[in-house]
Amino acid sequence: MNIHTINSTSVLSRCMRFIGVPLFAGLAIALMMPAVAFSQYANPSAVSLGRAGTFGALAYSGITGSATVNGDGGTSTATIDGTITFTGTKYGVGVQSVLDAQTDLAAALSDASGRTADASIASDALGGLTLGRGVYGGGALDLASGTTLTLSGGATDVFIIKASSTLTINTNSTVSLTGGAVWSNVFWYVGSSATINGGGSTFNGIILAVTSITLTTGSTVTAQLLANGGAVTINSSVLPVELTSFTAALNNSAVELNWNTATEMNNYGFEIERLAISDKLLANSQKLNANSWSKIGFVQGHGNSNSPKEYSFEDKNLLVGKLQYRLKQIDFDGSYEYSDIIELQIDTPSEPVLQQNYPNPFNPSTTIKYEIPRSTFVKLSIFDPLGREITTLINQVQNAGYHEITFNAKNLSSGIYIYQIHAGEFSQIRKMLLMK
Repeated sequence: MNIHTINSTSVLSRCMRFIGVPLFAGLAIALMMPAVAFSQYANPSAVSLGRAGTFGALAYSGITGSATVNGDGGTSTATIDGTITFTGTKYGVGVQSVLDAQTDLAAALSDASGRTADASIASDALGGLTLGRGVYGGGALDLASGTTLTLSGGATDVFIIKASSTLTINTNSTVSLTGGAVWSNVFWYVGSSATINGGGSTFNGIILAVTSITLTTGSTVTAQLLANGGAVTINSSVLPVELTSFTAALNNSAVELNWNTATEMNNYGFEIERLAISDKLLANSQKLNANSWSKIGFVQGHGNSNSPKEYSFEDKNLLVGKLQYRLKQIDFDGSYEYSDIIELQIDTPSEPVLQQNYPNPFNPSTTIKYEIPRSTFVKLSIFDPLGREITTLINQVQNAGYHEITFNAKNLSSGIYIYQIHAGEFSQIRKMLLMK
């Protein structure tokens, strides 16, 4: 599974298997043209796929091979091998939904073919290029074995690469996305047939082929395979999950992590991991090994999805210093892949603070947060309205930083209660209301 991340400030930029329709395949594209800065050309509009947009594989004369494909599958005049499975709908031969999709694919091919190229690409010159958004035209395009084509741009940037005849992606070659570019905005127009050779290659993008598409074994492909006049052969699974953003921000004495996916395939969920570039753990008065990542939570995934999903997680056990976070995306079969890393600097509090409990009023539990600027002895106690101490929540030395604790009042009656903190010379009280 691949995890693609799309932003890189507080965002991850790596591969996960989310987004649209995926493929794993070999790579080979050849062309000759100087590297192009991603901002050089105006951003073209995306090629509309219409009713073909839900298909992971669409063919005219049959789909053969052995693989799992994310999305729908259909063919106009021949069958689909039973060894090919789809996460979406597997349509019968020549049903109206497939014919409608082929009509819209023909329109998409006409649209892509008619785009005016911003730059020309010669055969055998794709390897080593960095292309920005725009339209690129060439003849028979080939990505040579062992080379990389880099597509650099943001999440809304569109790339249209036109091969007037064939497209060949050779073994151990890579079509790489950087800067936040997404595979679903990469359109490969192929005037005849496309071949993605396996053997360690990686490919990204939507293939719009006039004739046929062949995907051999051993490839890592995030794509849609749409052929208008011939067959589609698939022997590497088409299973992407694409992470479109991953951000971290300090919010009310906690780090709030947010991430989005475009589509998901076989996604069990995400483990959230943290690494502190510090030896001080500011929660639970423990030390963190700075050389190892710690699992701090888990968020359930949506399994298979063709629509954008939003996720969030709060890290309440804050550490002072530099914190790094990453996501471990896990499939139902136990396979996993890591996102890229995002980083956040947490500064030491400038002064001691006792915050109002939340929620308030509460029943029966509430959270009390406080901040201390230096290591000191802390006592946090609960009192009834007459000033009698009910319980002591904290009574120990704690490191500087941001702390919180949960108070459970299930054995107490409704009413006003008081909580008080002593932290070195600092002392403060606040009231809270228990309503049962």
